[in-house]
Amino acid sequence: MNSHPRVSVALITHNSEKYLSAQIDSILSNIGPDDEIVVSDDCSTDKTALILKQYASKDPRFHLYFSSEHLGANKNAEKAFSLCAGEFIFHSDDDNVWKPGKVETVLAVFKANPKVTLVMHDATITDSDLKPVAPSFFAWRKSKPGVFHNIVRTSYGGSMMAFRSSFKPFVLPFPPEMPFFFDCWLGFMSDKHGKSLFIKDNLSFWRRHEGTASGGFNGASKGKKGRIRSRIGIASFLRKH
Repeated sequence: MNSHPRVSVALITHNSEKYLSAQIDSILSNIGPDDEIVVSDDCSTDKTALILKQYASKDPRFHLYFSSEHLGANKNAEKAFSLCAGEFIFHSDDDNVWKPGKVETVLAVFKANPKVTLVMHDATITDSDLKPVAPSFFAWRKSKPGVFHNIVRTSYGGSMMAFRSSFKPFVLPFPPEMPFFFDCWLGFMSDKHGKSLFIKDNLSFWRRHEGTASGGFNGASKGKKGRIRSRIGIASFLRKH
């Protein structure tokens, strides 16, 4: 039996066949026999479902959910989080790789900091073949907690996040008008209503490729005026939540 409290891994997938097995294998090497992997698949049309079913047929820790209509990244993540039963929820994209010891390191941080609601660790940035292109996501994004800092320059990364299940009432359901990806929502809500802790431990490989769809704001590529309008809109949105 594992020594840490039960963990839920919320794995969201969509046409993930290329990188999925590497991600899953790295998760399995991190979790214990009492943990679970909750997979929410968003209408994949490739071999994603087949890969998932092959893993699930051999391991009862997998719980597979297949959407009948396309949800998009935010709604798919919301679904996965809502189905997690563990005390601590680790988000996982479908294309990254966890390093050994990730789960135990993050759980130790939660144990040492009982008031912390969300932990985010650093990651190595790689290309599509897992060749490192930058040693630190934190250095690249100038990552640190704080609402104002992350409105100006978002530094949240969902695949590097874990949060307490007791925090779920503050983040679920997601507001339908949310002007950013779900990782920003988790970070902002933890900074507003809980306590976020960014740790320097580098615990995963974060792939950057043409299919990467994590983080950022709507309007981020609309020029300086567009970015200013976007940030004003985000600040207004967050005042309501």
